[in-house]
Amino acid sequence: MHLLLLGDSLFARHEGKQLPHIDYSLCQYRPDVVIDNWAVSGDNSADLLSLLRRTLLPAADRVFVFIGANDLAQHKQVFLGEYAQNLTAIVAELKKQFSAVQICLLLPAPVDETKQLYRTNRLVTYYGDQVRRVARQEGTGLLDTVALFEQSNLPMADLLKGSLDDGLHFGSQAYDLLARAMLGL
Repeated sequence: MHLLLLGDSLFARHEGKQLPHIDYSLCQYRPDVVIDNWAVSGDNSADLLSLLRRTLLPAADRVFVFIGANDLAQHKQVFLGEYAQNLTAIVAELKKQFSAVQICLLLPAPVDETKQLYRTNRLVTYYGDQVRRVARQEGTGLLDTVALFEQSNLPMADLLKGSLDDGLHFGSQAYDLLARAMLGL
C-alpha cells in the first residue's frame, strides 16, 4: 500500500520520532506501507493548492488531505468561502492524477481551547462543514477527526497534548487513533 499525505504540521510534526509521527504510527500497523509525506508545517489551503499546481505528485493508492488548522487560525485566517474554494480546487488538481475514491479529506482536528489562543472548536466546526460539503460534492472519502477523537473514550485533554502542549498539536494517542482510521482498522 502506497500513501500520499498532504497537509500542515498535524501531518508533518515528528513529536519526538525520527520521522513524522503519523508515518511512524501508520507503520506500526502496516510495516509494508510506503508513505510519501509532503505535509509542510504552517501551510494553509492556498499553500497546498499552489504546491499541487506546480508539482507532479508520486503515484499512490490513497491520498489523504489534512489541511485547515492554519486556515481557521484567527491571527492568519483564510475566510471560509476562500477555504471552500481552495479545497474544491485542491480536489480538482488531485483528480487529474487520482480517482475520487482514492482521495480522503480529513476534517480539521479539535483543539483544547484552554491552551489554544488562535483557534476555537466553533471555527473547527465551521471549517469542518466545508470539508464535508466538498467531500460530498466531489465524491471523495471523508475522515471526521472530531468524531474520531470524541468517540475514542480517551480524555480529549490527553489526546490533544503533544510535545508543544499548545492545544493544537497532538501526541501519540491521537496519532495512533488517526493511523488506525486512515488504514480502516
